[in-house]
Amino acid sequence: MKRIPVETLVKKLSILTAGISNEVKENFSNLTEEQLNWRVNDKSWSIANVFEHLNAFYRYYIPVFNGKIANTRFNHPTETFTSSPMGRAAYRSVKLGKVFNVKRKLKARKEYNPIINDSLKSKHPIEEFLQYQEQFSLLIEKAKKVDLRKTKCPLSLRPVVKLNLGDALLYLAYHTQRHIYQAKHVLDQLKTP
Repeated sequence: MKRIPVETLVKKLSILTAGISNEVKENFSNLTEEQLNWRVNDKSWSIANVFEHLNAFYRYYIPVFNGKIANTRFNHPTETFTSSPMGRAAYRSVKLGKVFNVKRKLKARKEYNPIINDSLKSKHPIEEFLQYQEQFSLLIEKAKKVDLRKTKCPLSLRPVVKLNLGDALLYLAYHTQRHIYQAKHVLDQLKTP
C-alpha cells in the first residue's frame, strides 16, 4: 500500500468491517443449527467452523490491539500510513482477489482449525462473531490516536514476528473477509440440492 492518509485507512477498515457485519446478519443469522454445522465432506469446514476459526483470531487480536493502543509510547498519530514490506506481504496473503476469488489456499494451523481443536467449538458462533466485529469497529477508531507504523503487534501465528498496527488491522480485516467468502460458498453448496 502506498502512503495513505490515516483517516482514509480508518474509513476503509470501518466500511469493510460494517459491510462484513451486514453480510453476516443478512446471510447467516437465521440459519438453523443443522445448517450451520452442515459440511460438504469430513475434511471441509461448516459455516459454524468458519466462524469458530474467526472468533479464535478475534479472541487473540482484540486484547492484543487494545493493549498495544493503551500502552504504546507512540501516542502521537501521524497524518499518513505506509505499510512495511512484511506487513504488505502478510495482508496480501489473505486478501481476496479483485473478483473476490481466493488467489491461493492457506491451511489453518492446528490451534486455529475447529475440526482438529475442539476448544474452538461454540454454541453461538455467529452472535460471538458479531460481538467481536463491534469491538473491532471501536478498536479501529481508537487506533487512529496512535502511530500506526511504530506501534507493533505480535502475529497470532508467530508471536516473535511483529507487524505494525496498521498492517495488523488490515491483515485481520482481510482475513475475515476471506473467510466470510468461504462461509458464503458453503452456504451456496448447502442450498444446492
